[in-house]
Amino acid sequence: MLAACGDDTAGTSFTTTTGDGSSSTGTQPTTSGDASSSGDSTSSGSDSATGSTSGSTTSTETSSSSGTTQGLGESSSESSTSSDETTSTTGTTSDETTSDTTSETTSDDTTTGSEVDPPPIPNGTCNEGQGPLTTFTEPMPQASELHIVAMYQATGGAATVNVDRVGVPLTLVLSSYEPVGFTLVLAPGVQLDHVILNGYNKHTVQGQGGAMVTDISANFGDMSWVACGYFWPMNDGGCETPENVASAELLTGLTLTTFAGCYEGISFTLT
Repeated sequence: MLAACGDDTAGTSFTTTTGDGSSSTGTQPTTSGDASSSGDSTSSGSDSATGSTSGSTTSTETSSSSGTTQGLGESSSESSTSSDETTSTTGTTSDETTSDTTSETTSDDTTTGSEVDPPPIPNGTCNEGQGPLTTFTEPMPQASELHIVAMYQATGGAATVNVDRVGVPLTLVLSSYEPVGFTLVLAPGVQLDHVILNGYNKHTVQGQGGAMVTDISANFGDMSWVACGYFWPMNDGGCETPENVASAELLTGLTLTTFAGCYEGISFTLT
């Protein structure tokens, strides 16, 4: 019986665990506590599920927030467009600057073109046995130029004067003691305004184009007349070059630009 009593205890313990555990939940605090604890776990599990749902909601909001971020990306794209527009404007400014530089270059070229030409250079061919060629050139540029070609006589009574000076109005004085037939050869573009014949004997000229001719050769009564003056700067009391120059300046109102002369001339060139 003692053994049976031990078996009953064992059985009660077994029964409590199997059958009575669920029907006697309120009666057995320990078991009920476990069940309640289990229920709490279930409830906690439900809360956890709710939390999971809440997490899902948070995830959705995050996704929505991600969409907002994408919207900012669109704003960023607009900013990029503005950057492109700024670049385009800068390029236009650069073109305008280049245009201004070209305008300045054009202005520099115009200034260079307006410079006054240097004074011309007289030259000539003379009979070497009768003395050298002498010349004079005024270094300062002049608005209108006065040039003198002078000799005592010409080889064969004829002399040629080649005029290549362009870009300025010219007055040409042809002077000789003995009579000379002068032939002028004018380059294209030469602006010959006035030809003056001066000397003791009568001279002639051809090839002057439309230039005015003043002939005071052998005109002893003219106050600008001189017999001769062919050697620079000779003043020997007979053929005075300074007097020849002074009479030419008096007649024209100009200042001497060049002088070329010799005792016996053949041809002269004014370049």
